[in-house]
Amino acid sequence: MMIAKKILGVAKAATLDNDSPDVLRQGYSSIWEKNMADKVFKTYREQRKLLESRGLIIAHGRFFTNRMQEDDYYNIINGYKQYFLTGTAPERYIRDTTFEQVYALYDFDQTIRSLFLVELIKIEKHLKSLIAYHFSEKHGYDHRTYLTLDCFKNESNRNLQYANDIIKRLGHDISVFRRQGNTAICHYMESYGYVPLWVLNSAISFGRIAHFYSCMKLSEQQAVAQHFKMSARTLDGFIYFLDDFRNACAHGNRMYTSNKRSGHQKFIPDTVEHEKMGIPRNQEGNYISGKTDVLAKLIALKYFSKSPDFRTLKRRFQAGHKKLEKIIPASILMNIDAEMGISPERLSFL
Repeated sequence: MMIAKKILGVAKAATLDNDSPDVLRQGYSSIWEKNMADKVFKTYREQRKLLESRGLIIAHGRFFTNRMQEDDYYNIINGYKQYFLTGTAPERYIRDTTFEQVYALYDFDQTIRSLFLVELIKIEKHLKSLIAYHFSEKHGYDHRTYLTLDCFKNESNRNLQYANDIIKRLGHDISVFRRQGNTAICHYMESYGYVPLWVLNSAISFGRIAHFYSCMKLSEQQAVAQHFKMSARTLDGFIYFLDDFRNACAHGNRMYTSNKRSGHQKFIPDTVEHEKMGIPRNQEGNYISGKTDVLAKLIALKYFSKSPDFRTLKRRFQAGHKKLEKIIPASILMNIDAEMGISPERLSFL
């Protein structure tokens, strides 16, 4: 948008000052080249020179090239340079910042993403199993009868809309899975003419089951939520966060900082952990940490993981952070930790 405005400005000025098409083309070309100069393809050598011109120390050229070949400039540099910069116009790195330091943060992020994803897959299976059990206990196993409005909340127009939507989506999912040759779905449809929810669960996404849970009758939602010692409303808030969290991990998104603008982020509900940690609130009364950051992710995992699994995850998380402490200067790591919402004191409550 900014580039387009600048180009239009040049075009307007050229039209006012000189009606010659050549002047207009020259103005358009110069502003386009200026704004696109840094976006052209660069070799590994050129990437290194560019970073060094901005103050980043790259002492080991082969290490730099190997890392660029394994991933790429955008993911490593653009994703993790934020807290190593002293300015962005022009972009300059803090004095004595090395590529190894930036890469250490990148590597830490890869490590915790892998740790998180292993647990999230377990949590997804657990939630799906509980939802299928408590729903099927009341409404049976034949999708031709359980995918009806009477099986879902339907007291308001909004609930009716949501229920209709999930019924249509799951019916469509079954048709798609049959066309794609999904073994379980095809077997049940060909052998019995219906698909139980616990079978459908193996094919549908976490997001779909989150939507399904929101549409369930309150008593059935409560039956699921009791397994986690929380209210149905609290679980409803957590499950959408977990779905978003799982998708971010599965798609290789950053963990230490959000990949989304604030209006699109999912938040965990307020918990006793927030209060125990003494996390401050903003003017609107919302906690300033532990809602969508790494701390929020850890809180969510604590609630839904088995205790031994979470203890192992926490220990490995802390071991990874210890490595960062040895490589990244304390003044920079302090800001990274603030972004993640973590501190030794807060982690002690988990």
